[in-house]
Amino acid sequence: MRRVILESPFKGENWESTEENVRFARLCGHDCFLRGEAFFASHLLYTQEHVLDDKIPEERKLGIEGGFVWKEVSDATIVYVNCGISKGMNLGIKAALKMGHLVEYRCLVDYPKIISTPVIITITGASGVGKSTIIKKFIEKNPKAELITSYTTRGPRDPDLPGEYLCNHTFEKMKEMESEFFKLFSVHGNFYGTLRKSVTEAMVYCDPRVLILVPEAVKVIMEYYSKWPILLDLIKSFYVLSPGKDEIRRRLAGRGEIEIQKRIDDCQKWDEEALTSNIPYIFLKNEEQGIGIDKAVEQMMVFL
Repeated sequence: MRRVILESPFKGENWESTEENVRFARLCGHDCFLRGEAFFASHLLYTQEHVLDDKIPEERKLGIEGGFVWKEVSDATIVYVNCGISKGMNLGIKAALKMGHLVEYRCLVDYPKIISTPVIITITGASGVGKSTIIKKFIEKNPKAELITSYTTRGPRDPDLPGEYLCNHTFEKMKEMESEFFKLFSVHGNFYGTLRKSVTEAMVYCDPRVLILVPEAVKVIMEYYSKWPILLDLIKSFYVLSPGKDEIRRRLAGRGEIEIQKRIDDCQKWDEEALTSNIPYIFLKNEEQGIGIDKAVEQMMVFL
């Protein structure tokens, strides 16, 4: 059997909701066994009478540390998302990813899905991790999904998706429109901007609208809609983690060592910042040659 860490919410708004979270976790454990997985869940084993009291911060911390120790010997971390992703779950996810472990998102069948279905989907990651290819495949699987167009001063590029950018705008024109954008962002000497109106209007649709953004832009959009929690719930932000060094070298075969090392350093920097960020990212991987894109899209579909 595969050894897995089970992540699901524990603490609810009251005693009844916490009890329901425990019941949900047990159902998730049952699902793991049916999949041939031996699960461990610290919030089921540790947080109970005569073991650890979750209301005492020092004891709660011990429970979290104990769970991290078990992560070191697990094969994967399984995240059940029916009830959302709590701060505690997010800590566990980031700990697993920093250890280089597999993280898999699931939705328990035949259990109510409490999380809001996202309308605005943002996708972020370092250059070359496959963001455009993932979105292209995602739209193929969701024909009603569309890109939200952003403006840029640069010219079109081969990897650009249809409708992703309105290119070749002058800097002067974009400065004139600056008040209409969330913010103007400079990336490698080019300027980019997304209209607030285009995102807000997209929220009235039932079908996903997609944006490929730099992390700073995701943060600005999240902060803007934080004034309206109902609208903020409609946004899901995905981050595509970089592949390992060997895979980066394979993808860049034929390029100079200086360029390859710069890409490796950039990828590590982006990933470290994402894993320590306050942005509630859902982390994806596009690592396995030939099937990485399909697996990333399957994980996105869990949230729809």
